[in-house]
Amino acid sequence: MRYCFLQLIILGLIFLTSCSPKDADKISQSQSQSVEGQILVWHSFEDKIKDMMQDSLNDYMQIYPNVRIVSEYIPNDQLEKQFRKQVNRGLGPDFVFTASGLIPSLIQDNLIPVIQDFDFSGYLPTAISHVRYQGKMYGIPTSVMTQTLCYNKKKVKLPPKTLTELLQQAKMGYSVGIWSNFVATFWGVRVFGGKSFDVQGNFVFDQKSWAKWMEWLKIAQNEPNMVFSDSIEGLEQGFINNRLAYVFCDSSQFPEYSQALGKDNFGVALLPGEGNNPPGPFIYSRVILFNRISSPQQQQLAVKLAEFFTNPEQTRKRLSLLEGSFIPAHQNINVNSRLFPREAILVEQSKTAIAIPLDQVESARVWVKTANSLYPQVLGGSITAQDAADQITETVNQKLSQP
Repeated sequence: MRYCFLQLIILGLIFLTSCSPKDADKISQSQSQSVEGQILVWHSFEDKIKDMMQDSLNDYMQIYPNVRIVSEYIPNDQLEKQFRKQVNRGLGPDFVFTASGLIPSLIQDNLIPVIQDFDFSGYLPTAISHVRYQGKMYGIPTSVMTQTLCYNKKKVKLPPKTLTELLQQAKMGYSVGIWSNFVATFWGVRVFGGKSFDVQGNFVFDQKSWAKWMEWLKIAQNEPNMVFSDSIEGLEQGFINNRLAYVFCDSSQFPEYSQALGKDNFGVALLPGEGNNPPGPFIYSRVILFNRISSPQQQQLAVKLAEFFTNPEQTRKRLSLLEGSFIPAHQNINVNSRLFPREAILVEQSKTAIAIPLDQVESARVWVKTANSLYPQVLGGSITAQDAADQITETVNQKLSQP
């Protein structure tokens, strides 16, 4: 999937190494008398999102004609590697669009600076938790995104509100695509009563609820119209080519699906719950990061560009062009739910979504890595859901017992 930043979350949780930040350089928002210079911007956007980004950069250069902005496309799966390589050579971009999950490992290797004197007061608490690490700010959030249920309105009249209704519709012939891995399906744990945080606010693994959810998935996978796949590209093509009535999706996919199916044929609904238990998908943020080795002048230019890119006018423009596929990171941006019904669904879904603070990503990584390897074994029948849950819990306890 070209736009799916959820993959970065999965990669970050699985492969992130232990982080203990070194002393990083600090960015100040103090501005020079004249705004001039050149800024190198890296991004992984394509098609409509790329055009939208470039329009914003062009707007900025019209306002500040002495500033030249050069944007370069770097594929998602290469961006972190290339950023590390270039910064360690004393090069690299001044300004990077990426997902928040990369921040801890970049801090560990002293590749991004602390941001000071920037006004974060108007940002959503969820977005702030994705750029704050051990009390310091390392990025500027631009948007918040999560998972929903996408459907084809030509095939579906009324989307299911519960897991029971979802299975009933599958039995009636409605095909359902599920991206099948531990992180992408974690939203169902809360449906079975799972708790995401303890009383101290620490992100936890609820083994009993996860085991119950896995038992439900094992039953669901035996239904012919429930299509489980570890290939997100295959599910996308199945949905776009009208072979799937539903697909569990990430909100970053909305623009592509809307374009492929037609705006009037593409529907978005809340993830199904059961009884009084709502789903709990992960929620994440797109962010802007800066380069530690950029000169003070370049850092000031980059911060000023970030201020412009995240201002209310630019955000509303993107929201319109991207058809409500994200929640603005700044809470002072009011959005008309009648004009942006998909964004209204996202806002509602976000109320029960799970935001893992950056401070806790490392502890989560430990059991997510184990869980990701056990997940297909449970569905394949080589290990019971309860035994897998016990192994994950043991991994968590071993990590917590280490000094």
